[in-house]
Amino acid sequence: MLVVVVAVAVLASASGAALLRVARHHAKVNVTVLVGGVPRTVMLAKPATVNTAVKAAGIVPRPGRLLSLVTHKVLDPAVKPVTFLVNGQPAPPESVLAAGATVGLIEPPDVDEEAVAGQGQLPAPPEPEVIRGLWHPGRPGQAISRKGAVSGEVLTQKELQPPVPPAPVTEKLVALTFDDGPWPTTPEVLRILKDKNVKATFCVITRQLVGARLDFAKAELADGHHLCNHSVDHDLKLPSKPQKVIDDEIIGANRQLDERLALKPTYFRPPGGALGPAVVATAKAQGQQVLLWTVDTKDYTKPPPEAIVGAVMGQVQPGGVILMHDGGGDRGATIAALPIIIDQLRAAGYEIVLPDEIAPVAAAPVRPTSPTA
Repeated sequence: MLVVVVAVAVLASASGAALLRVARHHAKVNVTVLVGGVPRTVMLAKPATVNTAVKAAGIVPRPGRLLSLVTHKVLDPAVKPVTFLVNGQPAPPESVLAAGATVGLIEPPDVDEEAVAGQGQLPAPPEPEVIRGLWHPGRPGQAISRKGAVSGEVLTQKELQPPVPPAPVTEKLVALTFDDGPWPTTPEVLRILKDKNVKATFCVITRQLVGARLDFAKAELADGHHLCNHSVDHDLKLPSKPQKVIDDEIIGANRQLDERLALKPTYFRPPGGALGPAVVATAKAQGQQVLLWTVDTKDYTKPPPEAIVGAVMGQVQPGGVILMHDGGGDRGATIAALPIIIDQLRAAGYEIVLPDEIAPVAAAPVRPTSPTA
């Protein structure tokens, strides 16, 4: 009896293994996937779908992409879907497959974005990176164009009105600039400017923007004056310093002006007017023009007030930029000379202006053209 039982058990075990193999065999589905028109058979676990078949065949379906008109940049990676086929008929990718099914797919071509007609500006040529006197900004031109509806890339363009380049000021306009503040004497300079109804540009050393001196800078802004980046520490040898130092002085000053005054100045004035390619390039990268001067009063040498007045009136020309100082030492002579300078400039027919508020040059005439580009 024992032998029989064992034999039955062995038989039962063998039968179970066979049934398991059969079950496993029937749990798989063989499917043909067309890869580039070449059939490839894959075995898939149930439930087999179009998605699993395509993945098992090593295919990564690529939808049709939306491309820009000019550079063919991808604007939408899946603007047109892939069409999946089961036995030659379109089917959803989640479709369950029967054994022996054939799966294929149609990848749509890429498409270009639509071209639309429009009218827009042509940018004005920039002013020089470094200026000594005042400049009229250039004026944008006008053009009609066909461009990408999504990317805005210009396909064709026809000029209606050419841009106008910037030009030096030739009218009797002049700017007053004050360096090296804020300083304890800055409020007296502000008082004179307010009494005379004059706006000026203050080129500030930003390490001084603390305590009462920060309040002086806020008063400058409140009175309608403009501030200029004059570096953090007024390093007269800045052009010879490593780029990190130049960055610390120019970019660092811009950061402090932003943090303490919420200000992004238009101009950078290098300490002592010392220039070098790296200094100019760093200012330009910050979106700033280097502002120098045409009239140096040399008031930092503490000449008598009449000498400061004489320096201004003897050197001033239309479009001039006058350099004085409200900080850096005793500015008593400058304060005494300032109201006289303003009165004499006006008597000579000069208007005192801010450098970044000069009117653009006159617009060029519009060229007649057809309404399409």
